[in-house]
Amino acid sequence: MAFNGGKAYHGSAAIEGGKLRGMTGNTDYFFFICPRCKGDYTLRVLEYTAREAAPPVKRNEKKTPAQYFNLVFHLYCPACEFEDFVKLDNDHRVGPLHPKTD
Repeated sequence: MAFNGGKAYHGSAAIEGGKLRGMTGNTDYFFFICPRCKGDYTLRVLEYTAREAAPPVKRNEKKTPAQYFNLVFHLYCPACEFEDFVKLDNDHRVGPLHPKTD
């Protein structure tokens, strides 16, 4: 069966603009936090896929990744049934997520 039943997977406005948070718990595991539930309720990753990464952007950095990746996660909250998608890669610029514009 194809990832997401062959349908497109793009995050919604519910998680864009800094609305999806994440953190480690008591260990080094990282958890996505449900944007609807109170009390840092964690989301379950239902499925994931590795997409072909775009050609890397040339940057003047001391260290660069040995391999580039682009992952997509299908997230679900069992408590409130929130469901969405998020992407993770290692080729975005480093710096503030929401730079100030003056």
